[in-house]
Formats: sequence, C-alpha cells, structure tokens
Amino acid sequence: MKVITRLEDLAPEYALPVATVGNFDGVHLGHQSLIRDLVSRAASLGGTPVVLTFHPHPLQVLAANNAPLQIQTLRQRLAVIEALGIPLTVVIPFDLELAQREARDFAHELWERLVFREIYVGPNFAFGHRRQGSFNLLKEIGEEKGFLTGKIHQVQFRGSRVSSTAIRQALTSGHVGLARRLLARPYALEGRVVHGRGLGSKLRIPTANLETPNELIPRRGVYVSLLELEGCRYRGVTNIGFRPTVTPGAGAALSIETHLLDFDRDIYGAPVTLEFLMRLRDERRFAGLPELQAQIGKDVRDARRYFRRLGSGASAPAGALHREGTSAHYA
Repeated sequence: MKVITRLEDLAPEYALPVATVGNFDGVHLGHQSLIRDLVSRAASLGGTPVVLTFHPHPLQVLAANNAPLQIQTLRQRLAVIEALGIPLTVVIPFDLELAQREARDFAHELWERLVFREIYVGPNFAFGHRRQGSFNLLKEIGEEKGFLTGKIHQVQFRGSRVSSTAIRQALTSGHVGLARRLLARPYALEGRVVHGRGLGSKLRIPTANLETPNELIPRRGVYVSLLELEGCRYRGVTNIGFRPTVTPGAGAALSIETHLLDFDRDIYGAPVTLEFLMRLRDERRFAGLPELQAQIGKDVRDARRYFRRLGSGASAPAGALHREGTSAHYA
C-alpha cells in the first residue's frame, strides 16, 4: 500500500478513484464494512479505492484535554487498512491551519488533487472550519464537479451502533471480549520488551514487560493474552496495574507484564504485539508473596483451560494463531 502524508504530494494519476474520508480510529466492523464496499465498488468501475484519514485526531489539536484516547497507533491503523485491500491511503496532517480552512475550499482541494469519481462518508461526517462541512455540502460540490457522494450505512452489534466510542468504553471497562467482537480481532498493544524490576524472576514466574506507544490501555486487571513475536503468537497471562503486593503505596508506575506459558528465551528489546483475549480478574493486593504466587498459579491454570477450550472447538479470536513456545528470561 502506498501512503501519502502530504496533500501536496497527491496527484490526479489514479484510475477512477473511489474514496472515503474519516478518522477510522480502530478500523472497527463499521469501518471494515465501508472499506470492503469501497474496494468492491472500485473494482466494478475498474478504479482505485482510496482511504483519506486524518492524523492526529482533530481534538488533539483543537481541545487536547477533551481528545479521546486513540484505539490504535497510526502504524496499526494503516496495517489494518492495507489488509483490507486498499492500495492508496492519504494521511492528512491535521493542524490549526487546516482547522481554519473553509469546508468548501478543503473539499475543492481534495477533489482537484485526486479527482475522485465517487466519495463515501459516514452519517455524522463533518469537516472544515467549525465543522461547517457536511454530507449535503459534499453532494452539492459533487453535482458541480461530476462526482457521486454516498452516505454509508451504520453497522450494528446486538442492537447498538458499532463505534470507536463504544470500543473505548469496552476497553476502559475491561470488556476485551466485547472489544474483540466490535473490532473483529483482539485488541492489541504494540511496543518493546523492556527490563522490569526482576520481581517476576524472583517469584519464579518471569514476565515480559511491555513499553508501548498506544494511548488506550485496558482496565487494570489480569487477562488471557497472546504475545506476537517474530511472526508467531505465544500464549500468556497479562497483568495490567501497579503491583500493589510488591510495590505498595502511591507513586508506582503502571506496568504491563506478561507471563508466557512454556517459554524460555531472552527477548529484551524485541518488538512485540500483545493481544487481549479474555479478562480473568481485577488486580488486587495480597497479604504476601505466597498468596500472590498461589493466585498467579490459578491464573495460569485458568488461561490453559481457556486455550484448551479453543482447541476443542470453541470460537477462536479472529486471526489468532495459538502456540505454546520454547521461548524468556525476563523480569
């Protein structure tokens, strides 16, 4: 997939572009439905499906304190868009200058640079200065320029609209199973394995500590997880929290620690992706290390049961490859 990061670099050189524009944070079921329809429509015309997206999120520029935590990094967003068959994505840098542009001027520039044949937007799409641009304005400009403007249908799950907001609410509540269904894949953090305090090794339960650029971290607690490393996924149990038993008191930093099942390799510094499959319990403080060790042992047994159920025919997370590794000395 070709990625263009400046409108100035976009030229009308693509055959019959069929475009969509939006934030697409999460690239959830609704976004996926739109993009698949876009690819199909472009194929029927012999044209090029194109996704136009903004980065950073407009509210991060206009009202940072009110900006939603992003579900994905930009790299993750682009990877999912590419997997859906899009050959060209335009990442439009959102800044104060763009925010001040009149909607009509912005729409004219998009069309002049891409000359799209059709463009599709969501039901609540707005753009331009003070969000004055709307579907109706795009439709009016389309009648002038000769392109078709379409409004996409809403995708629902259990009677509610699939949205980035609903996914954020699910994750901050710890409902990673619901988030997985709305995303059609497990929620994932990307990052690197970093050195911790070595407490896991002392407990004979080594953990891989994740440092991540992702903004949205699931609710504190213990999860069944998969850690992707070098193209393979390894089974694990992940704790998100402040480790109140071993680091009591205020000021502790949030940690994301994963104990991998049957894994014994040094992976410090390795780039990894951590996927969340199911929440096991809240994080809590124990009376001492023996009690903590006993609970972790139970968490591991519960995780193994979960993976056995998947192996016996239960529904597997989309795209998941379950593998017990030979792989980590971590801390």
